[in-house]
Order: sequence, then structure tokens, then C-alpha cells
Amino acid sequence: MDDYERRARLAPGLLALLPISVALAVLGLSKAPVVVSVLTALSLAGGPIVLAELVRQQGRKVQETLWASWGGSPTIQKLRLLQEGQNSLQRETWRKAVSSVTGIELASVRSERANPAKADEAIEVAVGQIRSLARDEAKFPLVRAENRSYGFHRNLYGIRWTGRTTASLVVLGVLAYMLWLANVDHQPALTLVNVLALLATVVCLVVWCFLPSPVRMKSAAERYAYELLQAAVVLDAEKAEVTPEGSQ
Repeated sequence: MDDYERRARLAPGLLALLPISVALAVLGLSKAPVVVSVLTALSLAGGPIVLAELVRQQGRKVQETLWASWGGSPTIQKLRLLQEGQNSLQRETWRKAVSSVTGIELASVRSERANPAKADEAIEVAVGQIRSLARDEAKFPLVRAENRSYGFHRNLYGIRWTGRTTASLVVLGVLAYMLWLANVDHQPALTLVNVLALLATVVCLVVWCFLPSPVRMKSAAERYAYELLQAAVVLDAEKAEVTPEGSQ
């Protein structure tokens, strides 16, 4: 796994499993032979890779749904001529840079009005090329950083119900364990360890209820779109510096 996969895909999946880990650790079960054997087997069988892929799939699904509700991806919206609420001067700078770097002519106002779907397709293809050209993390560190941030928030939102369900079940499990101690095993239920386990899992549930958010996801997407289009401007400036030398 590379850095993006670990932060944007694996991390949300591990957060979904965090309530289980917290409960096992606080209750002193994390070192039990059965638990250790199961975790070792999952790790050797490629569990983290499978988990990251499942998280990615859920993130892609929710992305398609939210982009449709937003009226398109933030990158496409920033380059549309008919999109309201955009800085026209900034948009024109980005459009010129994208067209110059990729060689793809973006639609005019008339063409965009006549066939908005085709205009979006041209933007999508051009942006895809910019994304490939801006993969150099040393050269475009902010693009890479914002891409990781967006991927994390997208995937976190995509598996929000898995995280909430897991946390809820663990909270109920800890409560059931405490009730069993008090009513069946006739042992003190409100011990420090049990209370800490309950509080920790409740905190995990609260985090899963409030952290995944379409607002946070959109904010991260907007930041990534901005940095990606700024990278196009940089690439265009570099192309302009090289072209005169090559033409001589």
C-alpha cells in the first residue's frame, strides 16, 4: 500500500473497527490467544488490502450520488462557463491553462448552453490528463495532500453506517456484558475497566455520528479541485518557458 491507500482507504476502515479494538483492549481481551490468532490470520491473508478495497468501493458509490446532487464534481463546476458563483477571471485562467496543457478545447458559452453534457465530457477528459500530470508529489505536494484529505473524507462518509452500526453493537455488547456480570455472574459490573470500555465505545459512536459529513467531504473536494487547477497553471507556465527554446 502507498501513502494514499493507507490514509484515504485503510484509515477509515480501521476507524470503523476501532470500537471493537477499544473494547477488547480495555477489557483485557486483546492478548487472548484466540483474538491474537484471528488478527494474525487476517493480516497474513491480506485483510488490510481487502478492507481498503471495500472502503474504496463504498466511497466511490457515495461520490457518484453526491456529485449528482451537487451538479457535478467541483473541478467541472469551476471550469463551466455557465456555472454561477464562480470567479470569472480565475476560471478563465484555469480554462486557458487546462486547454494549453492538454490540447483539449473546452466548450464556448454557446456550445455549453447547447450541449452541456458534451461540454462536461471535454472538461472531464482534460482534467483527467491534468490529474495524471500532477502526480509528482515532490513537485505538487498540495495536490497530493488535498487528494488524500478528500479521499479520507469521501471514504469515511461512504462507510458511515458501517462505522455507526459497529460502534452501536459494541456499546450494546459492553452493556450486555455488564448486565450479565451483575445479574448472572453476581460480580460488580461498574468496575473502572468496564466503565472505561463503555465510555470509550460511546465516544467512538459519537465520533462516527458527527465526523462523516457531506459538508466536510465537499469542502475537501473544493480544496483538491483548487490545487489541481492551480497545478495546471504551473504546468502551462513551464510549457511556455520550454516552447520558445524548442522552436529555435
